[in-house]
Amino acid sequence: MIETAASLIFRTKIILRRKEKNLENTTILCVDDEPGVLDAYQKILQKDKGEDSDVKSRLSARRRRFSGEKEEETVMPPLPEEPSFRILTAASGEEAVDIVRRELDCGRQIAVGFFDMLMPGGIDGQETIARIRELDNQILCAVVTAYTDRSTKQIGKVFDRQEDWLYFNKPFTMGELSQSALHLVSSWNRRRHEEALVSQLETMQASLMGILDFVHDLNKIPPMVLDHLLEGTLGHFLRLLGASDGFVWLNNTLKDATMIGAGQFRGISADKLTTMVSQWELVKDVVRVRKSIVVERMAAIPLQVGSLVQGVLFVQQDRLFLHDQKLLEMFASQAVNMIKNSQVYQELHCANMQLSTTLDELQQTVGQLSKSEEQRHKYEKLTYYDGLTGIPNRRYLEVFFRQLLSRCLRQRTHLACLMIDIDHFKLINDNHGHIVGDRVLQELGTMLTHEKRDHEFVGRYGGEEFVMLLENISADNTLLVGERVRSAVENHTLDVEGKPVKITISLGIMVLEPTVATTITEIIEKADSALYAAKNKGRNCCVMAAEE
Repeated sequence: MIETAASLIFRTKIILRRKEKNLENTTILCVDDEPGVLDAYQKILQKDKGEDSDVKSRLSARRRRFSGEKEEETVMPPLPEEPSFRILTAASGEEAVDIVRRELDCGRQIAVGFFDMLMPGGIDGQETIARIRELDNQILCAVVTAYTDRSTKQIGKVFDRQEDWLYFNKPFTMGELSQSALHLVSSWNRRRHEEALVSQLETMQASLMGILDFVHDLNKIPPMVLDHLLEGTLGHFLRLLGASDGFVWLNNTLKDATMIGAGQFRGISADKLTTMVSQWELVKDVVRVRKSIVVERMAAIPLQVGSLVQGVLFVQQDRLFLHDQKLLEMFASQAVNMIKNSQVYQELHCANMQLSTTLDELQQTVGQLSKSEEQRHKYEKLTYYDGLTGIPNRRYLEVFFRQLLSRCLRQRTHLACLMIDIDHFKLINDNHGHIVGDRVLQELGTMLTHEKRDHEFVGRYGGEEFVMLLENISADNTLLVGERVRSAVENHTLDVEGKPVKITISLGIMVLEPTVATTITEIIEKADSALYAAKNKGRNCCVMAAEE
């Protein structure tokens, strides 16, 4: 049992001192039925900066084949410096599933997959993703397609979480593909690292429980009282020798017991022993020479542990002492074992106390970590989410807006800001009460959240104003989104305690492709000005701000 406790303590220390391991999986699977697209994946992700005009021509031809649209040729930007990826390619969904299965059989996982949606002659991209995630649901996916009859909501049903996938159109740029690959691969490895930390914490907790069980069993051991053990040994020894008088003298290295006596020596103290000249002199001689001594009617045997004489076993009888000295030493060795066991128990008891203290500290630490994590989540919710509607607040908007502006600037895509205000909201509060007003705000927050894409933003700006942030969207499509939201709100009737309540909203829309000089304040001010114009126009309408 002692060895079990030691091993548990050792394992716990190893876990506590274990350094974070840098998990690194850079395997990417690219699936497309166009050889030119697969070649583009290889060139871009493996840092090949050769010409890609043939690939662009193939993509443009394919787009014209399905939609009849014409597309101007553009030159891809230079490839940024990125980590080395391990690229696997498949020309069909069936081949992609086989590749994933073979990799898993070899003990390897694919971190990221890029999937085309329309692959004639076999299973399409959505079915391919569904089959692959049945084999490995940790793979992160990017849907990269020029044409598909599946909506993003349909595609999203394949995934457990919306963070498991992203979507962008062909033809893609070098920067767009490289950044998507880097983001997804980093996310995959970060998740595995977090899972490893959780596993380490679970292992540590299991070790702590094992140690607690050991300590619980250890506490069941009855106390080893050395005085009683030696007294019993002395009595047994005297009976075998046919004697009635004797004692065990222990020197000052053992503080709790100094003298155990029987017969005429019962109850005497170590101080009184020094007044018994003949007995005391014999005890001192045995301690000095570390050997047994027999003098007429007295015999003394050293109780020696290693090189240290920790006591003396003394026997006295009425006749000459004729017993074999080996017999005396045998019983002395038994007394020594008692002393050793007592010392082991004392050390074990001290170790037990220290272990209990350490366990208490570890349990407090684990409790504090759990409490800190709960407090962090609670703080984030209070800091970044609106308490009434449950959607992100203005503080969250500032954080998200900076990230969105930077991403759109880097990828050279448009972003849209929609400022939304409830018409005549004061009259709603005056006519129906603030409880109904709160319900209106909650209902509108829910409706706006349903209209955005998963990676976009809806939040409460303040009062009855809301904000939507959309990316990679044209002005015409943004206006369609705004009109769809406005119409949905206009046609919706809120039932509050049996009372029908109808509302309308006004929207100010700003769409632009940001530059390095673009600021968040500038975008919000222009969207707010457009909202003011919508109010002046008669409310319940959308007004588009002019892009300067």
